[in-house]
Amino acid sequence: MTQYILTGTSGRLGSRVLTFILEKKLIAPTDLIISATNPDRVPSIVKQYGLEVRRGDYTDRESLEAAFTGGDVLFLVSHNDPGTQRVEYHKTAIESARAVGVKTVVYTSMMFGGETGLDSVMGIQQGHVHTVKYLMQCGMDYTVLREGLYAQIWGYYADIRYGMWKKGQVLFKKGDTEPLEWVIPNDAAIAWVDIDDLAEGNALILADYKKYVNQTLRLTGPRATSVSEIAKLVEERTGRKVDLRFVGRDEAVKWHKEHHTVPPQSFDWLENNWGGWWEGLANGEGEVVDRILSQVLGRQAKGLLEIADEMLTPQ
Repeated sequence: MTQYILTGTSGRLGSRVLTFILEKKLIAPTDLIISATNPDRVPSIVKQYGLEVRRGDYTDRESLEAAFTGGDVLFLVSHNDPGTQRVEYHKTAIESARAVGVKTVVYTSMMFGGETGLDSVMGIQQGHVHTVKYLMQCGMDYTVLREGLYAQIWGYYADIRYGMWKKGQVLFKKGDTEPLEWVIPNDAAIAWVDIDDLAEGNALILADYKKYVNQTLRLTGPRATSVSEIAKLVEERTGRKVDLRFVGRDEAVKWHKEHHTVPPQSFDWLENNWGGWWEGLANGEGEVVDRILSQVLGRQAKGLLEIADEMLTPQ
C-alpha cells in the first residue's frame, strides 16, 4: 500500500487538505503519515481517527527523516519564509525524503510567475522558482501544484488592515458610511481562488497522484479580478465610497508606515516583501487562468466574485 506523508498540516492549506482527505475518504487513514511543525495545531479531526502526528521541522533534518520514515509520496507544503531562505528548507525536506526511500514529491508552489511560474521578478516567488528547478533535477518523481492566491486574502492587496478573511468575520458594519481609503502602488489583477476549493483540489490530486507525475498544474479561480474591480464590489455592497489611489511603490510603502496599517515590527516586510509584489503584478504575473482545478473538482472553482457576498456584505 502507498503511504502518503502530509506536511504543513498545522497551516492554512495543509490542514484543509488533510481534513478533505479524511472527510471524503480519499485516502485510507492507515495510509497517512501526518507531519507538522506544531503537532498541537493540527485539525481536531486527526484525533477522531486516532492518527499519530509526527513532529517534522523544516529546520531540523533529523526530525524530518524521522517524520518521513515509511512514506512513499511526500506532499511538501512550502515553508512560509517569504524569501529565498525557504529553498534551503525545501532542499532539506526533499533530501530527507530521498534518504528514507520516498519516491515522489508533490510540491505546493504559487501562481505568480506568469505562464510557467519560473519567470518572475517578485521576491516572494524566487524561493519557489529555485525549489522547482531543484526538484526537477533531483531525480525523484514530482508534481508541482501552482497554488492560486486565496480569495480570502484579497485585503493584503487592497487594504492590509483587512488581512485574511475567515468565515464569520465581519469586515463592514451596517450603517457605516465613512469612505474607505486604499493606497497601493498600482492596479493588479489576480486569478483569486477560494481556499477550500483549492484545498479540496489538492486532496483529490494527491489521492490520484500517479495521473500527474512529472507535471506542473496551475490551480486558479475562474477569472482574474483587479483591485479596482474589488473596490467597485465593496462600494456596491456597502454603499461606501472607496478612495483607491495608485501612487507607486515608494509612496505606497511610506503611506502605510505613516498610517500604521501594520505594526512597526512589520515595516521591513512592508518595504521588502509587500512592496515588491507590485512590479510583477503589473507585468501580469497573477493573471493566468487555468481550468484544471475546476476539472479536478467536477464543478467550477469559486473565485472572489463567488464569495464576495459572504465576505463583503455589511453586518
